[in-house]
Amino acid sequence: MQKAHKWFKADYNDKSFTLEYLWKELKDQPKWRRIMDNESNNKRTKVSESGAYMSSSNQDTDEDTRSKEKRPEGQKKAKAKLKGKPSQDLVLFNEAVQVRAVAVLKSAEATTKLAEAKKEQARVEKYMTYLNLLEKDTLSFSEAKKERHDAILEKIANELAEE
Repeated sequence: MQKAHKWFKADYNDKSFTLEYLWKELKDQPKWRRIMDNESNNKRTKVSESGAYMSSSNQDTDEDTRSKEKRPEGQKKAKAKLKGKPSQDLVLFNEAVQVRAVAVLKSAEATTKLAEAKKEQARVEKYMTYLNLLEKDTLSFSEAKKERHDAILEKIANELAEE
């Protein structure tokens, strides 16, 4: 906070710093944190009486963590997005959509094959029923029962012929 006050006074002819609420909000944002880190790392101190200077910053600082931080979108990237130039994320999304579409197609084909197999199974069962009814001994049947038996056989034969 004190550095912010000093910087503001130096830049704006000793006016008081009135934007503390903004400073508190923005100080931890990646862009401004890097600026503050760079300012503190660039100070030099005299090492010896001969007048040689050395950086006062510790060389083993958090450079690795700073490089891993997600940076805000830059101006060129924003313009490219507006112009319609596909970003890497969009390309990956399109590839994922295409892979999903292929998977859905394969699933639909498998469902169709399963339905056809079930239909064929039902047809085989109907045919087996027809054969069992054909082999049935009808000598002991009454006339009404024999007519019903023949009607059922005729109906099943017609259904099998239509399929």
